[in-house]
Amino acid sequence: MKAFSIALCMLALIACARKPGSDEHGHGPANTAAQLERESHETAHDERTIIADATARSMGVETRPAQSAILHEQVTLTGTVQADPTRVSQVRARFPGVIREVLAQPSSTVRKGATLAQIQSNESLQNYPLVAPISGTLVEHRAQVGEATGDAPLFTIMDTSTVWVELDVFQQDLALIRAGLAVELLDLNEQVVAAGAIARLGTHATHGSQSVPARVVIDNATGALRPGQFVTARVDVVEHDVPLAVERQAIQKIRDAEVVFEKVGDTYEVRRLELGRSDATHVEVLSGLNPGALYVTRNSYLIKADIEKSGAAHDH
Repeated sequence: MKAFSIALCMLALIACARKPGSDEHGHGPANTAAQLERESHETAHDERTIIADATARSMGVETRPAQSAILHEQVTLTGTVQADPTRVSQVRARFPGVIREVLAQPSSTVRKGATLAQIQSNESLQNYPLVAPISGTLVEHRAQVGEATGDAPLFTIMDTSTVWVELDVFQQDLALIRAGLAVELLDLNEQVVAAGAIARLGTHATHGSQSVPARVVIDNATGALRPGQFVTARVDVVEHDVPLAVERQAIQKIRDAEVVFEKVGDTYEVRRLELGRSDATHVEVLSGLNPGALYVTRNSYLIKADIEKSGAAHDH
């Protein structure tokens, strides 16, 4: 009876040592969600970094929620800026005579109705004004005081508030190009300078290059485009509505994987992506990131550098 009582006491002591919810080693709750998350973070310590919000702002780090996007499949064309022929005027003397006064300066801007020169008529010996028929820039100036007028134009005025961009469309792209397609124009430094739409596609091919011209009419009130200028055009030919995409500039490469960095509180974590279609600004995400997740869009390379630095420190 005494031995039975001792056994009962021993069982009671063991039961007290194993508190409810503890593992067999008495280390606290077993396999809780918080513990699993901690373990996951501990095993991936080299793929995350902690940066305070104030520090991130000073670094120029910006984030945005991952969301759907419309991707624009594009064709790249080249072309030149041209003046609209209906906005170019060659100004000639109305009657034969001698130029007595020149009031307009080369390359100056003139208003419609402005007096360009005074000419003395050979018949009446009276001066009459030569006026600008349109507003624009004097791109040619041939008038000299004392010279006799002839059939040649004395001034050429060009209104560049609206210009044409003539794009060369080659055989491999002809089936994709049509009137109405949106066009983005870039200069030689690959900076966007204007946007418009294809107004018409030519019916004849150029003999030498065998390209077909596609015309884009541009409102050029700012003067960003100049006749004779070479441009590159990105033409939207197909649109794809994708459920999830990230900005192209956000993507970095770590260990041969394409990644973005998700912001969770003040922690930035690597998210390996499976990518799909893309355009000039966005890339479709097939897996690896949840909709609505805050990911780094600007200066993501700084997050990559900090993570790689942290990983190297852990390795040592």
